[in-house]
Amino acid sequence: MRFLSRPNVLTSLKAITFLFALSVLVDLVLDLRNIPMRDAKLRTGPITSIAKVSMLYGGSNPLYERALATHEPHNKNFGYPFFVLREQTLPGYWSKPAYMLRLLLAELEKPETKRLKWLMWVDGDVVVMNPNIPLEIFLPPENKWDHVHAIMTNDHRGLNNGVFFLKVHEWSVWLMNSCLNTQIHEPSLELEFGDQSALQYWLNKEMFRNNTIHVPQRWFNAYAGYRGAETDLFADPLQPAYKFKANSVREGDLLVHHAGHKSLRAQRMLPWIEAAERHLPSWELKLDDTTYLKEISGFWDKDAKKERKVVDDMQRTVAEIASKKKIAKEKEQQSANEKNGKFTKPSDH
Repeated sequence: MRFLSRPNVLTSLKAITFLFALSVLVDLVLDLRNIPMRDAKLRTGPITSIAKVSMLYGGSNPLYERALATHEPHNKNFGYPFFVLREQTLPGYWSKPAYMLRLLLAELEKPETKRLKWLMWVDGDVVVMNPNIPLEIFLPPENKWDHVHAIMTNDHRGLNNGVFFLKVHEWSVWLMNSCLNTQIHEPSLELEFGDQSALQYWLNKEMFRNNTIHVPQRWFNAYAGYRGAETDLFADPLQPAYKFKANSVREGDLLVHHAGHKSLRAQRMLPWIEAAERHLPSWELKLDDTTYLKEISGFWDKDAKKERKVVDDMQRTVAEIASKKKIAKEKEQQSANEKNGKFTKPSDH
């Protein structure tokens, strides 16, 4: 065996040490590229305790990509990270609670001082209309409402989980886990709206409802409402409203959510996306020029105390809607049976 001279050995060791240091540096750079945009070194905006979460997968959909892009000025203004699931993990929309659960656990694995505090879910059909509104204004005041871990909204049919807030907390993990396991542990439960119905089912349980608050839907889950001519099929963001509803978006509001109407959703979304991309002064009001601060202060001072009654009333409304649908379905089936020469006695209600 031939041995290297001492000078050659030192040269070789220096070369190995240099290559090792270089490999560590490369690994470090690659790791930094994979860190979510929550590290202050990787963002131009301020440090935040809130991140947005959404999902968009399947074939190319330029319209939904444009809708997601309307978040960019808002995220840049306030430094919000935006986590977007790009691969479906479960059938239907069950990827939604699964992804939230994954992110919650990932944050809870970190030291408390380095965690996000809240996650805000936003569906892919949400369009940000005013990037000047900070999400922090929607969070419950900590001095009296720090027990609130979920901020939800209802529409006329019950819970709408197109946009909602979850605190990074063990409670939220159990909620998402319960939601995901609904079909296994409650197989007889009818879930008309899939994961949304499952979430509503669990939020009505005592183990979760005491840590949940339902706020006015218009704040951060508004619908397009009625704008333009009454004969128009779609609401026009450039026209004034001809009919006002409590959950209809107003100029200066954060966003508009195009829920339902799947076959017409693209046509409904397009005018709002185009308006958002133009950054119209009529929509992009400063926070102090909106009604948000006054409304939110009034809610926490007065209306928040009525949470239990709000939920109870909504439960009755949902039950009544379900009963009417069941009766209508049975009548339709009975009529069809009679045409076919069959007779079915309707059930008692």
